[in-house]
Parts: sequence; C-alpha cells; structure tokens
Amino acid sequence: MKSKELSIRVDGVTKDYRIYSTAVDRFRDALGLRANFKEFSALSDVSLKVNAGEFWGILGKNGSGKSTLLKIIAGQLQATKGSVICHGRIALLQLGLGFDPELTGLQNIKQSRLLQYLTDDYEQIVDFVTDFSELGDFINYPVKTYSSGMYSRLAFATAIAGHPDVLIADEVLAVGDMNFSQKCLAKMREFKDQGKTVVLVTHDIGAVKNFCDHAIWLNEGKVISSGHATLVAEDFRNFMLYGVVRSLNDEGTEPRSTDATVSTTDEVASESDVTWIVPNENRRTISNEKVAIRGYRYIDPIDRKAIASLRPNDRNGLEISFCFLEGAEIGSFGFTWHDRSGNIAVHLNSEFFGGGAVCGIAGQVMTARFLFDVPPLADGDYSISFGCSNRSGELIEKYDYDSTIQILHPRSPATDRQGGYVIISGAKFELDCNV
Repeated sequence: MKSKELSIRVDGVTKDYRIYSTAVDRFRDALGLRANFKEFSALSDVSLKVNAGEFWGILGKNGSGKSTLLKIIAGQLQATKGSVICHGRIALLQLGLGFDPELTGLQNIKQSRLLQYLTDDYEQIVDFVTDFSELGDFINYPVKTYSSGMYSRLAFATAIAGHPDVLIADEVLAVGDMNFSQKCLAKMREFKDQGKTVVLVTHDIGAVKNFCDHAIWLNEGKVISSGHATLVAEDFRNFMLYGVVRSLNDEGTEPRSTDATVSTTDEVASESDVTWIVPNENRRTISNEKVAIRGYRYIDPIDRKAIASLRPNDRNGLEISFCFLEGAEIGSFGFTWHDRSGNIAVHLNSEFFGGGAVCGIAGQVMTARFLFDVPPLADGDYSISFGCSNRSGELIEKYDYDSTIQILHPRSPATDRQGGYVIISGAKFELDCNV
C-alpha cells in the first residue's frame, strides 16, 4: 500500500444500543413485540479519513466511544448508520482480547495465527514474538499467570508479527514499563515509515503529540476536534484539566492572521513602525474575561525593533501587550516554546526572575517584557504558548501554539552535521595514545 492512498474512510457512523430493563424485554424485542428499553448512542455521526502511511491518535475519556469506533473499523461491530471502508489487512490490538488464559503464550500465538488463517507462518514468527515480547521462559507458562504488562507485550508482539497494512492499537501503552512502551512506539513509527497505517488509542497526550501526525478527540460519542495531533492533544488536555470544550475546526471559522499589524491609533503600539502579532482567537484555550492579551512581538532589546528570527546566544526580548477588562491582579507571566513534535524546548516564567504581581483597573493597558539569551536550540521553527496566572498559579488567559519563530544557526561544517535538540557551536576533541 503506497503512502497517500486511502486506508480508512468512516462516513457518518452512528452506533446505537438498546438497554433493556429485564431479559424478558430483550426477548420480546427480538420477537418484534412491544418492550421497554432505553436508547444509548455510543457514536453519533462520526466521520474520519485516514491515508496510508499516516499515524493517527484517538483521544477521549472513558466511555467516549473510542473502542466502539475501533471495533467498527476492524469489522468486529456493525454500525447502526453510516459506512466504513478499509483497504488492506487490519490488526486490532486490544488488551484482554483474543487470548485463552488457560493456554501458554506459545499456544496462544499459534491460536492467533489459526484465527487469521496464517498457520503457514507460525514457525517464522514465533521467534520474533518471543524476542520482541521479552517474556523469556514465561512464554511457556499459561497466560492466566501473566501480569497485565506481560499480557500486553505478548499481544503487541503477536499483532505486529502478522505484517498488517493497518495496525489499530487500543491502550497498549497504558500498561508495562516505560522502556517497552517506547519500544512499541518505535515499532509503530517503523510501520509508518514502511507506508503502513497506525491508529493509536491512548490517554498519553505526550505520545499523541510526539508520534502522531493527526488526531481526533471523541466525547460522548461525538467528534469534538480533529486535525493536527498537537492541537487536538492540547484541546483534550485543557478539557481534562480545566473543563474547556472547544473545537479547533468549526466550519466557517477563519483564523485571524498572525501577521496583522496594530495601527498607530491602537494602544498596543507606541511607535509607528512596530509590528505586533495579534493572537489567534482559535488558539485561546483559557480566559476568565478579566484580562485580554492584545499582541506580542520578539524584539531587539537595544532598539526595540521587532524581529522575525532568532540566533542562538543573542540577547533578545519578548513583549506581551495586555489590557485589563476589569479590575484584577496578575501574579505572573509565562511563555513556552515547542518543537515540531510538541515537546517543550523552553519555558520561562516571570516568577523565576523575581517578577512580582501587578494590579490594574478596567481599561488599563500594560506591556510585560522578557529579556533573555536565546539557547542553542537546533535549527527550526518553534511555536509559542503564552499566558498569565494569578498569585495561586491559576491561569487567567492562555494561548497555545499561536505562531512560530525560527531559530537560525551560523553555518559551519560542525553545526551542519549535528542532530538532537541543541547545537554545540564550540567544542574540542582530543585523543591520548598510551604507549
């Protein structure tokens, strides 16, 4: 299967269940007679399009419909409404599904191949499963003696041994140690590099940010947000932490340009030639409506001119202009830079440097300013999240991943060949030969 070919298409899928008060009502309904029951919708008008070679994450709290959606995609459940089209062979990896607890690990591997009509390759894959699962002699013990982590290891290794075109993994990172979870994610990335499709259901927001290209967030069976993995993951995080429910892709909503220039009549700008970045309202995740951030900019601290890129080790500044909508107190300001995978590269808070609280009255405009030396981060674009908090640390106003700033290194043979998170511009290598 080639990359960019359609792998999974879900159109308007709805899954309804009838919940009966008694077994008699269930029996009467099966006969077409009048029965008492309640309708429960596990999924409601869910649509999704996944191309081959993409890594998708599915987020949602318990009972949101994630597992139901996966089972419908894998063909284990029938949708009440809508359609599902899948191309290639699908492997559904779900903890607690498919193994006989009375059989040994080896016997369950063989049974799994029988169920998939793949008995011919048992001898070829058994060594791989044994090695990848790291179960050692436990591979010969009954599965009922396994811990949940050992069970997950066996299930994951057995599923990927079949070389599926689509791997659907349901909460496989929730159990087991960190090293094995990282091993599983590395294998998923290898699948993606081979043009295969990976769909991961997990509560690990960091895993979705770091490994997934796209994500979808389900809540009570409905799609709340779908799109870039980092943005959807932050949407879900804010919902779980603060109860903020917001869709990043409401139809008809156009993001405001981050290249907007504040006019000289606006209180944000005090100089006629200053360019400010106006925050994108779609990226505002928290607000108590007492403070409004009006604009921000990176500056040269000497002449206070706006700058569009940064160089490591240079002294630079970040200014944030804000307005009090009513009388309030701000305890601190902070900002975070994220790399392309959503990892935190830099986080600064005014409290780190002795910044005190500030009080203001309705209509008052102020500017907060950070002055700092740019760290030697690797070349690339870094998005910014920023906001302010009260004295107790509760966020007042916050924007996530609002715009990007580019970090540029002076070119040299040494810096061109380096990788990782930081670039070491000055280093020395020595070799002592002992005679």
